[in-house]
Amino acid sequence: MQTKQSLLALIAFFCFQQIIAQPIVKLPQKYLLREVNAPANIKTQLITQRTLITQQKLQFNVGFTGVSNKTIAQITGEKEVPESENLRIKQYLSVRKLSPFAIDILKIRLIGCFATAKKYDARTQNYVTPVRNQRCGNCWAYSAVGAFEGSYRKVNGSAINASEQHAENCVDGDCEGGFAFKVMEWMVDNNKNLATEAAIPDAGVNQPCAGGTPTTSYYATDWGIAHPSGDINKIASVADIKEAMCKYGPIAASCQVSGLFQNYTNGVYFGFTSDYANPASNHAVLLVGWDDDKGAWLMKNSWGEDWGEDGYMWIKYNSNNIGRRAAWIIAKKAPKLIMAPVKTISN
Repeated sequence: MQTKQSLLALIAFFCFQQIIAQPIVKLPQKYLLREVNAPANIKTQLITQRTLITQQKLQFNVGFTGVSNKTIAQITGEKEVPESENLRIKQYLSVRKLSPFAIDILKIRLIGCFATAKKYDARTQNYVTPVRNQRCGNCWAYSAVGAFEGSYRKVNGSAINASEQHAENCVDGDCEGGFAFKVMEWMVDNNKNLATEAAIPDAGVNQPCAGGTPTTSYYATDWGIAHPSGDINKIASVADIKEAMCKYGPIAASCQVSGLFQNYTNGVYFGFTSDYANPASNHAVLLVGWDDDKGAWLMKNSWGEDWGEDGYMWIKYNSNNIGRRAAWIIAKKAPKLIMAPVKTISN
């Protein structure tokens, strides 16, 4: 009986879909099924958003995602950098030189990544760790740790799952917001390593920094900004981000998100034209590839796999201030374990 009712509800939903404005891109099956049980206010919101998408002939769709019921503040968490802090970072980077470790590591290029190529996807070479799901407004920690995990894979050849909660606990930031570059600066300048996710999982609340040194090799040697000026508040160019990605790995970056972004399911997203003169941002993400035919970045989010294309988004190069605060980090080479020789016992 319940199966029959569910089938009838699904048929009714499909019929309902035919009478509302239809986006150019079709909604994936998993979101069609999810939307049957969406709250009434979400369904109303989606009708409005789909009408807008159809009117503007946009190339993406929206649906009932894993974060549609949350507030923007709960799923973002990036703050604005005071100008005094921006000036400090510019001065810091202007006199800082790459360490000998970094110079040696940069000889290792990402496999198949060429800044002049029309397409690139870091996932194809396992430079991207699985999609995570932030528990509070700590996207900035996920952005920074995601960039570090990508570099660690490039440098050491193994995938890791480092703790965003550890970064949040010990860096100037919390569940109400922070900055990805602060995590990078903390790791490099203070020679700090990250704990594993298993040791310090994301609890969704602010916690004190426990102190001590984790038993991992998750250290970093250098970090920097993709924009040549070193201005943390500017949007880096497409060319500069591509070059940085091929040299360093996935890039931490920022953008400005809203309800339309929150409900994104698939396609190539465009919200508003980026403001290069006076950009603002409220969310930190990870750029892991590009496609010039789409004119878009491949972006990894931290909202779980029930958002976007299994946690990813294609976002237009000039949309939503994407590429602001683009930053890279270089992981240190992990010490190799020296195995003791096996003793043989002779008779």
